[in-house]
Amino acid sequence: MLPPGPAEPAALQTVEWIVRPTALLRRAQARHGEPFTLRTAYWDAPLVLVSDPGEIGRIFAAPGEVLAGGEGAAFLEPFVGPTSVLVTHGEAHLRRRRQALPPLHGEALRGWTATMAEIAHAELDHWAPGQPIKTLPRMQALTLEVIQRVVFGSRDPELRDALRAALDMTQSTPNLIAMSLVQRDLGPGSPFGRFLRAVERIDALLAERLAAPAPGSVAALLKDTVTPDELRDQVVTLLAAGHETTATALAWALERLARHPAELAALRSGDDDRLDAAVKEVLRVRPVLSIASRKVRAPWELHGHTLPPGVYVGACLYLAHRRGEVWPDPTAFRPARFLDGDAPEPFAWVPFGGGVRRCLGASFAALEMREVLRAVAARFALRPDRPAGERMRRRSITLAPARGGTVIPEALA
Repeated sequence: MLPPGPAEPAALQTVEWIVRPTALLRRAQARHGEPFTLRTAYWDAPLVLVSDPGEIGRIFAAPGEVLAGGEGAAFLEPFVGPTSVLVTHGEAHLRRRRQALPPLHGEALRGWTATMAEIAHAELDHWAPGQPIKTLPRMQALTLEVIQRVVFGSRDPELRDALRAALDMTQSTPNLIAMSLVQRDLGPGSPFGRFLRAVERIDALLAERLAAPAPGSVAALLKDTVTPDELRDQVVTLLAAGHETTATALAWALERLARHPAELAALRSGDDDRLDAAVKEVLRVRPVLSIASRKVRAPWELHGHTLPPGVYVGACLYLAHRRGEVWPDPTAFRPARFLDGDAPEPFAWVPFGGGVRRCLGASFAALEMREVLRAVAARFALRPDRPAGERMRRRSITLAPARGGTVIPEALA
């Protein structure tokens, strides 16, 4: 038997997974302990979740013939394509990681620092002191311009708008519920049908751009090593995953810092350690991704249960970051946790997943967050538009601020 879990029908669990995802996770853990089982339309089989760092380490270390990573993200395939690094596993996954990794690490990564800062300051030029701003869409625009520069060597407003049109369909709660419950094209007027037409528009634009990409761009480098279909899937993955998750994390960072002005003031020193600590604490207390799942291919032992092939098992990143024995006062926003020199227990801090499927853009995202926060701290103070913090609401695969990360910038004295 699978571990216990909520008894509500899969359709109701799907709705809560979208509308109140963290409440669902907390309630399931409180009522059933760990591991517990969820049943939603996001996956074609039950999902068993655990937050214990030791068990998370086991999941991340399991070979692909036992736990298959790509199948845990199969619902992304209509957008990212069948050869994306997100949905493949085994040798195909590792090969595509090796192809995409070089521009996002080492000297190539550091070379993007000035570009990130330039784009961040250009965005901040439009912020008016005293005027509330929803930071999520502004950070989406910022990070999408950054990743377009990386992939194509320049900005591309037409492709940008096409990408956002498709992604924004998954940001709407009614659309996301409808597309999750009915994952079929029922015509151009149906939610999933409109989404697929938007993806077709992206593909048409990419076909033009990828026919002759700018020399030296990531698209040009990849073009020499992959098939046209693989190139399409790699580029879409880089463009979407390379900006949406980082934008959401930045919106949370600004939402949290507006409610902790002393922490924002501390960043004005420009000290990299403080900036890194703030980034890490944002990703701990407001992880953008709630889980990292694998499909069971061979019987998997978990806390006295034998999970059969065909079900999913996942590390619950959100609950792992709230374990009181690892993180004292776990819901508090305290970047100093990461300045005291005591590294957290292995697999207790896992915002980027782990193992061979750890987010390949983790270093790029951390650098981008640091540079944007450096720019904001240098130019503005922030205050919230209301005392209560924003709830976490699912937007596609991310956990985003329910009200868009609204803050009020103020000029520095």
